[in-house]
Amino acid sequence: MADLSLPQAVTLPNYFSQDRLALPAQILNGEDMPSALTAALNSTLHRERWKYSKTAPVLEGLIRTMNLPTIIGGEQAGVQISQAPEQNVRFSFDLSQAPEAFARLCYAQEALFIHIEQTLKSPLEIHHAGSTVPILISLGTNAEATLLEHFAGNLQPQNTLWISLAERSHLKHSRNSLEAAELHWQYLCVDIGKNADYLLNNHAAGAGLRRQDIHIRLSGQGANAELISAAVISGKLALDQQITLEHLVANGKSKQVVHNIVADGGKCTFNGRIHIHEGANGTDATLANKNLGLGKNATINTKPELEIYTDDVTCAHGATIGQLSDQELFYLSSRGISPEAAQALLSEGFLRQCTQGPLAEAALPILINAIKQEHDA
Repeated sequence: MADLSLPQAVTLPNYFSQDRLALPAQILNGEDMPSALTAALNSTLHRERWKYSKTAPVLEGLIRTMNLPTIIGGEQAGVQISQAPEQNVRFSFDLSQAPEAFARLCYAQEALFIHIEQTLKSPLEIHHAGSTVPILISLGTNAEATLLEHFAGNLQPQNTLWISLAERSHLKHSRNSLEAAELHWQYLCVDIGKNADYLLNNHAAGAGLRRQDIHIRLSGQGANAELISAAVISGKLALDQQITLEHLVANGKSKQVVHNIVADGGKCTFNGRIHIHEGANGTDATLANKNLGLGKNATINTKPELEIYTDDVTCAHGATIGQLSDQELFYLSSRGISPEAAQALLSEGFLRQCTQGPLAEAALPILINAIKQEHDA
C-alpha cells in the first residue's frame, strides 16, 4: 500500500497563536511538522480508521476553496466572533486522531473563532454551504448555549469544528447532515472541562460517502458527554462514522446511543471507541450501537471498542445488527395493517428513539421519507 501524503506543503497560518492554540505533541517534542503529519497519516491506527473509506479524495480536498459559514444569533450579548482566539482560551490538537483535520487548519487562509462568555437566550446557528473555514468555539466558565448546525452542498464539502468547554459550562449541540453529496467529510473535536456538560444530537442521511469523524475528550473531573445519533442510509449511499471518546481524568461520565437504518443497497460503517486513560478512576461509560437492515443488499460494519488503563470503572458497550421482528410484523398485519405499512411503522419507531433535540422536527420527515421511498421501491 502506497504511503499517504498531503497535496502540498504545510506551514502554520498567521492566525495560529502558540500560547492559545497548542501544537500537537509530536511537533512540540521537536519533530518537524511535515514528518509528523506524514507519520500520523500512515500510522496503523489511522489506516484502520479509514479502512472503509478512501482517504485520497479527502486529502485532495483539503486545499480547495473554503467559504465563511452563515451565522445566526451571533449578535447576542456574550457572543464574540473574531479571527483570533480569546486570551484565556486554549485549544489543543492531536495528530494521532485526525492529522488531516490539523492540516486543513493550516491550509486555511483564515479561521473563525467564536467565544461564548455567558448564557445565551437563543440558539447560535451555523449554516454550512459547501466547504467552510475551520471553526473554533469556546464557552467560558458557567456559560450555557445551544448550537445548531446545518450542512448543505452536493459536491465534496468539508467542515471542521473544534469546541472547548470551560469549567461548569453546558453546551447542547444539534446538527443535521441530510443533503446528498458526492463526498462529505465532517470533523468534530470537543474538549470538556471540569464539571462541564456536552450533548450532541446528530442526524444524518447517506451520501456518495458521508464521513463523520468525532473526537470527544473529557479532560476535566466530573465532565459529562452524551451522544445521541440517528441515521438512514439507502439508495446505494454510504455513511462512515468514526467516534473516539476519551476519559482522561477521574469521575467522568459518557453515554453513546447510535441507531442506524441501512436500506437495500446502502452501506454503513460504525467504529465507536471508548479510551479510559490511566488515573481516570470512577469513569462511567456506555456505548450502544443498533443497526437495522432492510432489504437483501444492505452492508453494515460495526466495531465497538473498549481501551481501559485503570481500575474502578463502570463500562458497557455493545452492537447489534438485525432485521425487523417477524412477530411484530405479524401482530401489525393481524390488525389489518399492510406489510409495507407495518415495516415503515416499525422502522420509524426504531428511528425516533434517537431523533431528538431542537433539529429533530426538521430531520425526522426527511429520514422517514428515505425509509418510505425504499419500501415503495
